Amino acid sequence: MEEQLLYKKLSSIENEIMVLKSIVLSRYKHKPGDERVVSFRGIAKSSLSERELDEAIEESKQSLFPHKRFGA
Repeated sequence: MEEQLLYKKLSSIENEIMVLKSIVLSRYKHKPGDERVVSFRGIAKSSLSERELDEAIEESKQSLFPHKRFGA
């Protein structure tokens, strides 16, 4: 009899843990529409000139895609 009570209590605790786990995970789950568009050009303008920024962008494109020609 005591063993059955322990298993019942254990089952109840396991269920509570599963509910808590789902609550915690739901708070950190990615939801569509949560994305925010960030303009790196706008951020970089504060520390680079327009010419330096354009050159850095072109250089980055060339290093990422060496088989393509940009800004020709």
